[in-house]
Amino acid sequence: MPTLRNSVAKAGVSLTNEDPAMNREKLLKAGIWLATAPLPKSTRKRLRLKGRSGIELGRCRRADAVILSRAKSGRTWLRAMISACYHERYGLPDNMLLEFDNLHRLDRRVPKVSFAHGHALAAAFGTSGHELWQEDKPLVFLIRNPCDVAVSEYFQSTRRASAYKREMWGVDTEAPMFDFVMRGPVGLPVIIDYMNAVAARIRDLPRAITVRYEDMRADPEGELARVVAHIDSPFESGQIERAVEQCRFDAMKRKEKENFYHNSRLAARDPDDPDSYKVRRAKVGGYRDYFDEGQVQAMEQYMTDHLDTRLGYGSTSD
Repeated sequence: MPTLRNSVAKAGVSLTNEDPAMNREKLLKAGIWLATAPLPKSTRKRLRLKGRSGIELGRCRRADAVILSRAKSGRTWLRAMISACYHERYGLPDNMLLEFDNLHRLDRRVPKVSFAHGHALAAAFGTSGHELWQEDKPLVFLIRNPCDVAVSEYFQSTRRASAYKREMWGVDTEAPMFDFVMRGPVGLPVIIDYMNAVAARIRDLPRAITVRYEDMRADPEGELARVVAHIDSPFESGQIERAVEQCRFDAMKRKEKENFYHNSRLAARDPDDPDSYKVRRAKVGGYRDYFDEGQVQAMEQYMTDHLDTRLGYGSTSD
């Protein structure tokens, strides 16, 4: 029978001394792993997904604002820039990433922000009156070209994800990259379905905005200013500029290698393997580097045929 200590490790949980609230959430996830470990695979997968969904929904319910994204859409970069804004505004430690209410507990003027991947929230997408869709709660929908997301998901699953998560999402780490992207359980079709579902649900919400990763890369100051003003209040232009500068790609890569944030969310799994980093390439359209011309055309054609065009991506777009 696994112990709680082993459950914490196998569930991919890394505790810190800075954030007791998030540590409690991580321990709860490890407890779910422990309780379901003896069960048949299909049963434990279902219960683990349900448990994680409940944890995420509870956090969203208690939040002042929600930032919703598919994994590998630039959430960590946005989180770091928002954190840097609050570090300067309120004199908070610069090595603390915003984790729901950790900065709020240091200074009540910082809002409680729930960063939700949405993997476990699919049941909420068609639910009316759900806390994710509250009209009085600011919501940011962060999106990225789904072809880039699918490739990043491949490296996340094969280089960073714990065995616990790989089983829960049903990924096959032995699958060729193109098969993973086109037919895998966290591949292009699933990502596009997710993006379409959320986009349709938030379209009429007065306090929801959509932010594209590609626009953040092109104009990080402008997009960061838009996000922080939406979830809280406007920041001075100098604060925005300094936050962006502190979180540029090279700086984020260095911080991850040095474990600057003492946070498992932004810590290299293998410092000698560039593809094991959370901050991996940050390249717009980088998916084209991994496939032949026919495979790229197949991916882009699928996106053109299935993705909501109002999200701003097409077969030749970034």
